[in-house]
Amino acid sequence: MNEQSIEITQSHIDLLSPVIESAIRYEEIMDHKRKLGITGEIGEVKACFKYGLKLILDSQSAGYDAIDADGKHVQIKARRSELGKKLTNPTRLSSFSEHPFDYCLVLLLDNNYEIYEIWKAESGVLQPVIKKYRRKNPPLGSFKKVAEKIFGE
Repeated sequence: MNEQSIEITQSHIDLLSPVIESAIRYEEIMDHKRKLGITGEIGEVKACFKYGLKLILDSQSAGYDAIDADGKHVQIKARRSELGKKLTNPTRLSSFSEHPFDYCLVLLLDNNYEIYEIWKAESGVLQPVIKKYRRKNPPLGSFKKVAEKIFGE
């Protein structure tokens, strides 16, 4: 498969700042009951920048979000805490697609979209966990049991 990808630079990160500010202001004026739904995109861009991954431009058809320097396919999931609270393990991840990938990164973001933890799990140990759930969206705690924390306290 010859998918198109892009290297994420500081310019991409800089462009996120006003988007994040707008999203936070939007939530505030909506009394924290509505969100713009940008967490996944923010997480993917930040993970690619942090680890030198190339972001896949059409992740829907590829089934994974990025490619690392070794050509491995990376699924990226991001969850954001709200109102300053850290995420709890019952929080569910978004659904995994049926497409193959080599490993998954889960970014945990604070209420300002800053990374406070990153967890990594190889596909082989993660697949049985994913398959336990009808919607293929395991709880964060189940993911952490087979993953390794690679960033954060």
